[in-house]
Amino acid sequence: MPISLISWLLAGVLAVTCLAVARSAWNLGERAPDISRMALLSSLLEAAATAAFFRLVVPWSTGTTLLWMVAMAALSVAVAGAVIRWPVLPSHAGLLDFEESEPGSTEPGNEGTVRTRPSRKVKKKEPGRRAVATRAAVLATVVVLSFAVG
Repeated sequence: MPISLISWLLAGVLAVTCLAVARSAWNLGERAPDISRMALLSSLLEAAATAAFFRLVVPWSTGTTLLWMVAMAALSVAVAGAVIRWPVLPSHAGLLDFEESEPGSTEPGNEGTVRTRPSRKVKKKEPGRRAVATRAAVLATVVVLSFAVG
C-alpha cells in the first residue's frame, strides 16, 4: 500500500512538472515572453530527465500509467511550444530590459528616453550553458541506464 501511494505521488509530481513546463513554453496568460531560451531549454531537459528517472523507479499501475501519459503529452506540447516560439524568445532574460529615465531628465538635444541601467525585474538566476549541458548529460545518463536496465 505505501509503495502504491508513493508511485501515485511521484507520477502526479511528474505530471504537474510537465504541465508547468508546457505552460511556460506556450506562455499562457502572458503577452510578452517571460522566459528565455536557455531557461526553457533547461526546464525541458530537467523535466525529461525526471520523467526518464521516474520510469526506472516507479512501479507502474493503470492509474500511474495514465498520469505518465498525461505527463508525456504535456512534455510533447512543451517541446512543440518551444520549437514554435523559439525565434520570439530572448536568448537571455533581462539583458535588454532597461529602465527608462525620468521624463525631465533627458539631456538637451536628445529627444528620446535615455536608457540607463538594466532593470532588476529578473529575480531568477539565468541558467548558463554549463547548467544546460549538465542537464543534458544527466538526461543522456538516465536514458542509457534505462536501456541497460530494460
